[in-house]
Amino acid sequence: MKLMVVKDRNVNSRFVWDFCNMLAKRKHDVHFVFDSYKKQDKPENLLPQVKTLNLSAKSKSMFGNAWTALKSIFQTPSFRYAKAIREIKPDAIICYFIKDVYNVCFLHRYNIPIILMVHNHPPVFFAPLRKKPIRYRVMKKQLQKIAAYDLLLESFKGTIGDDYPKHEEAIIGNIIKQIAPENRADLNIEKKRIAYIGRVDETQKRQHLLIEAFGKIAKDFPDWKVEIYGGIKHPEYHKRLTNQIKQLGLEEQVVFMGYVDAPLIYGNVDFMAWPAAYEGLSIALADGQAHGLPAVGFADAPSVNEVIVDGVNGFLAKDVDDFAAKMATLMKDKSLRIKMGQEAVKTVEQYAEENIADQWEALLHRLTAK
Repeated sequence: MKLMVVKDRNVNSRFVWDFCNMLAKRKHDVHFVFDSYKKQDKPENLLPQVKTLNLSAKSKSMFGNAWTALKSIFQTPSFRYAKAIREIKPDAIICYFIKDVYNVCFLHRYNIPIILMVHNHPPVFFAPLRKKPIRYRVMKKQLQKIAAYDLLLESFKGTIGDDYPKHEEAIIGNIIKQIAPENRADLNIEKKRIAYIGRVDETQKRQHLLIEAFGKIAKDFPDWKVEIYGGIKHPEYHKRLTNQIKQLGLEEQVVFMGYVDAPLIYGNVDFMAWPAAYEGLSIALADGQAHGLPAVGFADAPSVNEVIVDGVNGFLAKDVDDFAAKMATLMKDKSLRIKMGQEAVKTVEQYAEENIADQWEALLHRLTAK
């Protein structure tokens, strides 16, 4: 099957590599198409058989580049995508963002199934459009032209909102790499480290709740540390977090580690603390589970409360006090951490690449058959 994968920005992302490679390994003819005059980096880590096409790629010609730059500014991207579609003749088109659906569909309609991947909790994913009335109406018209939504979790079904076009809602999660037993975290060796991995962000990631919870029990565990990994997206929030740490006297126990490749983290901690308000299907959290790490999250956090099974592969807390108590339970009990870590590994087996590939192929064959 000839497939066109569209992602208009941040083309160098692990998800795109894994997704395109997965389909290529199943012998599909995969074309990764993007439209970026400013960002010219060639996508990395793609298999050689995955074809890439930048619709606004620069050349060696100064005049040609000037013309390409003008078109990238003044021409509707959908005309460039239309040309690519005529040349590639895909059997199906898979769009990463709503913006990608717009870029493909605006002023055009194709007799090709188009799938929109919904990479977050649907109410969060679709909410920003509702704040921009004109864009909202335009985007809704483009969404009428697609064939299906790809949602990450069963609990996300029916949460897009009645004001958006109705289509098939396929449930297909992210690819989570399965970790061989010898490469998983060794929880028999206590590190006295707790990790949280996510950009420093107040609305979704909520590092302040983790700091608050740990502050309630830190004096009972003076040799334990909380390590917060991730980029500083909001410096003002980071400053408030730093002040919060000082006020609680946790300067030696709560540390911002910055951006670190996640696989390097999991073997050096005992469990994960995940205070996020919601997730899509957090690859960082699921990767940690694949490495055999239990986790603590909030019971009212969509996705987190499905990936973490309370009392089995971790704990779900009802509030900050309960979050602190659940962390303390894991900090005291190494054997419980080991047991829950073993269950965590089982949790993510359903997201093995072979399973996800089977589900995508079933969806693609079903849609193209129509």
